[in-house]
Amino acid sequence: MILLCSLGISWPVVAEAFLRIPPGVNGFKEVHVITTSEPKLPLKNIPPEKTINHSIQEVSRFFTNYPKVLLTISRVKDFDDLRLESDHFRFEEVLYRWVLQHRTKGNLHFCLAGGFKTMSATMQKAAALFGATEVFHVLADISIKTTEQVLQASAEGEIHYIALGSESGWPQFSKDSSSDFPLITGSDSEGNLILSSSDDSLRSRVKEIVERSHHIAASWNTIANLPFSSLAAQSPERLEWLKESLHEREDRDWVKQLPKVELHCHLGGFATYGDLLQQVRAAASFPSLLPEYSLPLFPDHWPTPRETVSLDRYMALGDATGSKLLKDPGCLKKQCELLYDALIEDYILYAEIRCSPNNYVTEGRSAWTVLSEIRETFDRCMKAAKSRDEERYCHLNLIVIATRKNTGDRSDISRHLSLAITASQHWTDGVRVVGVDLAGFESKESRAELFETDFEAVHRVGLAVTAHAGENDDAEGIWQAVFKLNARRLGHALHLKQSADLLRSVADRGIGIEMCPYANDQIKGFHPMKRKLEVYPLLDYLKAGCRVSVNTDNIGISAASLTENILYLATLVPGIRRMDLLQLQRNALETAFVAAEERNLLLKRYETVSMGE
Repeated sequence: MILLCSLGISWPVVAEAFLRIPPGVNGFKEVHVITTSEPKLPLKNIPPEKTINHSIQEVSRFFTNYPKVLLTISRVKDFDDLRLESDHFRFEEVLYRWVLQHRTKGNLHFCLAGGFKTMSATMQKAAALFGATEVFHVLADISIKTTEQVLQASAEGEIHYIALGSESGWPQFSKDSSSDFPLITGSDSEGNLILSSSDDSLRSRVKEIVERSHHIAASWNTIANLPFSSLAAQSPERLEWLKESLHEREDRDWVKQLPKVELHCHLGGFATYGDLLQQVRAAASFPSLLPEYSLPLFPDHWPTPRETVSLDRYMALGDATGSKLLKDPGCLKKQCELLYDALIEDYILYAEIRCSPNNYVTEGRSAWTVLSEIRETFDRCMKAAKSRDEERYCHLNLIVIATRKNTGDRSDISRHLSLAITASQHWTDGVRVVGVDLAGFESKESRAELFETDFEAVHRVGLAVTAHAGENDDAEGIWQAVFKLNARRLGHALHLKQSADLLRSVADRGIGIEMCPYANDQIKGFHPMKRKLEVYPLLDYLKAGCRVSVNTDNIGISAASLTENILYLATLVPGIRRMDLLQLQRNALETAFVAAEERNLLLKRYETVSMGE
């Protein structure tokens, strides 16, 4: 058993505490004392018996009677008096580290009787934080000044012990050790240890964890309503701030630094103009075969035009980096590298990128070769980013696009689906193919029921399905995507609000809704566009319990990053709260096309980096 004591000018408390358990086989084997340092200035008008030096001498003399007991006396450097809070904080940091140093031996007994009252209070606090077999106080009926008086008072029952019980310690500190928070040691002229620390890190850690724990206790009945349970550890002031409305300008830095998830991003719609496009063209393996260089003609006031553009015109804005350019393997590789860099820059922790390998085939380069090159490039980028920073790297997976056709040969659908099925089984780690997307222009003639049998094989192997639905078609198109195609997510779903029953079904089934604010506004138009009075339905979906997320669609075409898409919600959805943005990220994580174990890891990683664990 180990006894820990603080010591002031009344030295007998250490001896009295030692006699708490009769010395012998079952008594204390070690006694460790912590006290103040030697005064820097000579003491005036203070009797020698009222000094710390005298107390140390008497304690040492008392334990000469118990040579088998290990005694250490440690003095805290630069803590010779208690005048300022900084004096106490210096002692507190050293005491915590001192307790950690002895905790590895186990079975600690804390005596609270010695030294300044603040020293005793800190001893009790340390016992509560790091654990104690027993905490006790000691009182004596008579004034004790000598070893003989201590022994006589103990024998006659004139020393009383107030047992305060044991302390289990906080689990948050169970793995902390003295090697994590080492002490700087020296010795004084009498050979006693002088202890100090290089920083205030342990005390700061204790303060942070205690405050967070108090916040959690105060929020225990609201945790279920928070997007992430770790938000309960935030201060009440921070939680109130999160409940306030989003501001597009004022919150830019916060949103930029917010970890994000991207579920709807097209590879081909990235480097469509400017320096990025030049970099893609400069990386060509066969420059002479590249299409003629041309820049897209963006409408006035892009990316927030005053009038909507058609889907065909919107897609034409990406022609400069379209399938003709990305048929070149060098250009395709550079496009992937630049896109991954952009994801990292925008602090995206997880992304699913959509691609159409069959659109990039050339003679001698099959769709499998193209998909392999895309996957290998992203996988290399991901591993390199993770080796640089395990917190900020982007975990990336692929979705293969199957473009719908309502007339003619539909064999391209089967080719894309077969490619996705094979790839999902072939690549089981790193960057993987995790789903397929039914894309292309929606109409009554190209609804999901037309492709129901094509997707049977996809469902058979457990590959996930997302479908562009309800962007140009009405609620019936969404209904068929859900019930004919078993889609786990819906692209845009702008017309879902047309059917209250369908909206409820989508919410009840936990189906994700991938909304892309800039692209949705550019193509369909929402308030405050001059010719549209309709309000963007994202917040309505969120309030209905739908797992809606915010995405980019085509970063280069829409000319907006994920950060900018999120901030644009302040314009499209007046009154949306900062807390809602966190719910959108939670929804994205919940609807990502990953297995349960991987999802739990993503959730843990997101909470760790965003909540500062």
